[in-house]
Amino acid sequence: MAAKKLETEIDQPRPTVREAMRSVLASAKLVAGADGLDRQVEWVRLMETPEVQPRAGDLMFTSGFPIKDDPDAQIRLVGRIAEVPLFTISSDVQFVDLMAPLLERIINAEHWRLKRSIEIHRRFTELVLDGKGVNEICRTLADLLESAVVVEDASFHLLAHAGGSADPHRKETILRQGTPHRVLFDPQIQRTLREVEAKRGPVKVPAFPHLGMSRERLIAPIFAANQVLGYISILDHPPHNEELAFMAIEQAALVLALSIAKERELSEVEGRVRGEFLEDLLHGTYGDEAAAQRRARHVGYPLHGSHIVVLVDIDDFRGFNRARQISEDAIQALKRDFLRRVTAVVRASYQRALVQGRSDQVVGLLPLGTEVGDHQAKSHALGLQIQQAISEWKPGFTVSVGFSAPIEAPSAVEGALREVTSVMESLARFKRWGQVVAVPELGLTGLLAAVSDERLVDYSRRHLGPLVEHDAARKSALVATLRAYLETGEQQHAAQRLRVHPNTLRYRLDRIREITGLNLEDPETRLNLSVALRVQSLLGM
Repeated sequence: MAAKKLETEIDQPRPTVREAMRSVLASAKLVAGADGLDRQVEWVRLMETPEVQPRAGDLMFTSGFPIKDDPDAQIRLVGRIAEVPLFTISSDVQFVDLMAPLLERIINAEHWRLKRSIEIHRRFTELVLDGKGVNEICRTLADLLESAVVVEDASFHLLAHAGGSADPHRKETILRQGTPHRVLFDPQIQRTLREVEAKRGPVKVPAFPHLGMSRERLIAPIFAANQVLGYISILDHPPHNEELAFMAIEQAALVLALSIAKERELSEVEGRVRGEFLEDLLHGTYGDEAAAQRRARHVGYPLHGSHIVVLVDIDDFRGFNRARQISEDAIQALKRDFLRRVTAVVRASYQRALVQGRSDQVVGLLPLGTEVGDHQAKSHALGLQIQQAISEWKPGFTVSVGFSAPIEAPSAVEGALREVTSVMESLARFKRWGQVVAVPELGLTGLLAAVSDERLVDYSRRHLGPLVEHDAARKSALVATLRAYLETGEQQHAAQRLRVHPNTLRYRLDRIREITGLNLEDPETRLNLSVALRVQSLLGM
């Protein structure tokens, strides 16, 4: 079989002390250290000269003759063996008869370990040489161990998963495309990750039921040039041969480091080429249309049909930076992660989209093709998905997402970006954050957003000033009454919205006429008041 499980090829591993008791030490008498019977025997040694000292994992045989006249050495020996299994054997038993079978078993186990290590290394090396990526390496590891495997990058964004078994945490990780923040920032998990990075190798992690991690797992870091590129997590590894799992995960981490580094390099090159093309489209510096068509074919972007410009803006990023005073390196890392996460959401819906980071923004060009369909609903859904992804990544972090109208490329891309940027900057002035807006849907709001704050304030005060002052002085609700009346267009409906008696509404409208001297039945007057009320909402007045 091409994907033969290594588990079926297992030879006898190194024996434990308990197993030795059932064979060569069957006639021995255990006098101390019963708690250590499940320790593996790494080697068997004879201590019949003073130079031979016990080491961890050694099964030592001695008659005590070399130290029979050295009380200090006897005390030191007793101190070292006080907490390990201790046996006595008959004086007529030859040490060689006990040592030979154990040494043969240990040597065979080491031979098996070396053979398995070479085979595992060969399997993973072939994957790299064949140009296989993270997904194939993950599947191979899961197949070798018949275990559930998850591979995440250094920011704990899901790269690949394989194997069917799972606990609640693994299911949630796959569903959310990465480890949830409530798990990642748990103090116990943080300590575990520090241990994994310090060891630079696999660590057995206990279950954390309060986080949904109901079973223990192995976690190994993926290192390259002293930098953590990601993590491998194995669930339900072979319980009867943990050594195999440790070998396999170490080899997988090595080849994953090569694969991730290669994919990152290729992605950066591709991103630069696609980013340069997008920047030229956005600035109108692409040359003529024939040149744009050639570059579009080169980067795999369909230039025919309609397109939408999307702009994703981090709300009040300067305020965020001032409040936390983070370093420049941390800011750049934050922006890179922001770009990557937005790109992932966009590409899930528009696989061939062009996406580029610009300071604390991400701009993209989305191909709609020749069939535009209900692009507005799809765009709005994409904006909400981006907001959710960013919120889950950085709780408390919000973004605003703006979309242009459908345009033709390459000629109209520059103008579409200019229009979206103007609207987004204007809405940010009014602190209308967390928005998902399409420029064609903004109507009057979009038009007002392009007017300076001073002119808007003056316009609003000119038309609503007396009413605002009256409400403040008398604690009345004339502005709210006017808004309800103009928006509903009818007194009965306005009274229902305000939950007042129709006579009360008529009284308030009469007071508005008296204070302003305006004719509320005049269309021009109603338009001016409606615009003033919209301005008031924009400015939060």
